Amino acid sequence: MSGRVTAEELLRKVWRVSERLEAKKIWHEIRAHRYDGVTILAHVPGQYWEIDFLEDGSVDVEVFRSSQTLEDESAIERLIDESNASIEEE
Repeated sequence: MSGRVTAEELLRKVWRVSERLEAKKIWHEIRAHRYDGVTILAHVPGQYWEIDFLEDGSVDVEVFRSSQTLEDESAIERLIDESNASIEEE
């Protein structure tokens, strides 16, 4: 979608999706961590969703699915180290 939507239109769209998630008892929270939109973070078993509502009226949805592989406590350090390495590369 091209063009811009008003803040009111953007928030109405976010609120409608939030209400639908709430009705299905899907855990979610609304975040404002982008300069150009609002994000709903939602969790269902085995999945994590990032739903971005952008000021141009578009909606981006990114779905992260579990590999169903459980790791032990040693994974914590590895994950943190890998995260720091990717930040340092930027």
